[in-house]
Amino acid sequence: MALPATHLRFAAVLADQLAVSDWQAYLSGTLYPDSRWVTGVARQQTHDARFRDPAFATDDFTLGWHIHCACDQIQGDIHAACLGDLTTLTPIARWVRVSAAKVIQDMDDAAKGKLSDYLPLLVACQTPNQESDADIDNYFGFVKQAYHRLSTPAWQDYARLWEQVGLDRPTVLQIENEVQQMRSDPSLIATLNAIFDQMVNQYSIIH
Repeated sequence: MALPATHLRFAAVLADQLAVSDWQAYLSGTLYPDSRWVTGVARQQTHDARFRDPAFATDDFTLGWHIHCACDQIQGDIHAACLGDLTTLTPIARWVRVSAAKVIQDMDDAAKGKLSDYLPLLVACQTPNQESDADIDNYFGFVKQAYHRLSTPAWQDYARLWEQVGLDRPTVLQIENEVQQMRSDPSLIATLNAIFDQMVNQYSIIH
């Protein structure tokens, strides 16, 4: 999955061409799928391939949901092409490497997006899988806390967010180590910071 700042920036950039009218519903729908980390809903119930079909969207909330799943798929495809041969890694090592790449891109997207305008709009608009409104709002609260800075989030903001949604501490530390290694490669950083524009262009071409 892409991280929240990337999701929100991606959704906001595409909003004009999608004729969004209810930004609260749209942006809440954009982050809704990842509330599963808190609600316990199975990933298939929020990230199934059918949600990537534009026909799935019947209102601004489900449009945001569609954009979330499309964002994840497009980012994943680009990462597979620029992070080396991920198939040589164990599943956990692959997940850690990709997650570290997402952190680096997300930091850039947080700095370039207008998160201070978007975060207050995140509320539990709908509960498509009969989740608790409180659980969804708790997830949104964790996101708001993670991006409370007016500048780029610090690593500890991401570490806290992952721990709040249930990721174990050893895995968080592995991601931190991978982020530090990636930061020592200016060429890779430049590549990761260019991914956002590729994602937007690819969505526009596909849809």
